[in-house]
Parts: sequence; structure tokens; C-alpha cells
Amino acid sequence: MISSLIVALAGVFGLFNVKKSRSQFTKVVIVLLGFSAIASVVNYYEISSYAPIAVGFFSLLASFESTSSFSMKRSQVAFFVLSGFGFFVFSMASVLPMDFQVLDWPFLILFFVGFGYHWHKHGEKIKSRMGVLVVWSGLAISWLFTLIASMF
Repeated sequence: MISSLIVALAGVFGLFNVKKSRSQFTKVVIVLLGFSAIASVVNYYEISSYAPIAVGFFSLLASFESTSSFSMKRSQVAFFVLSGFGFFVFSMASVLPMDFQVLDWPFLILFFVGFGYHWHKHGEKIKSRMGVLVVWSGLAISWLFTLIASMF
């Protein structure tokens, strides 16, 4: 319950950052990712059961959207592509039945380290995609919260 609330709040805060992007396609990606994160708490017609699938696919879309930017450096594009692909894989792993357990905490730690690095070094260049980063951070925090809560 708390983890889905964290994801929904991240979706709302991600939608607040739509104005910072200049590209229409970036705005569409942020809106789709934000609404799919908000859908994780909607129980109407069991929309919340399909929300991780939408978050995964729109994360993949957001990751490849960054490749069309000419102002971003290669390290920033690589960060977005790898992060989006990681969130896609772990969102699908939470929905699809698999015979093995996928460890997500190393990816989440690397995501936060990469996010902190790029925010510190290239803060102005990634502000246009802050909505995507807010939603991804909310997902990462909720997954870490679920992991820590399962230990106790």
C-alpha cells in the first residue's frame, strides 16, 4: 500500500515537471509515464494490475526518447537508456511469473549513484527530463521500501 502510494506521488510530481521539457515528444512521454505511475493505486476495473506493464513500456519509451537529443552527452544518453531498460526489466519481472528471483537492489543503487552524478555534473542538461527521473526515483524508492519491509 505504501509502496504504491510512493509511486503514485512520484507520478504526480513527474507530471508537475512537464513544463520543463521543450520537446513535445518528451512531454508526451512524461505524461504517459506519470499517468501509468498514478494508475498503480487505481482499483477501478483492476487498472492497478496492469500499471506495472504500462510503467515498464513507457520507461522503455522514455529511455529511447533521450537518444534523439543533440544536447545530451553520450554518458547521459547511456544512463537514460540503461536506466529505462532496467526499469522495464524489473517492472516486467514483478508481473510475469518466472522460475528465478531477479535481484533489483544492485540496479537501484547504481541508478541512484548515476542520477546523483549526472545531477551534480550536468544538472542543466537533464532538467528537461526531470519528470521521467522523478517517476523512476519513485519506483526505485518504493522497490527499496518493499525490500526493506520484507526483511522485517
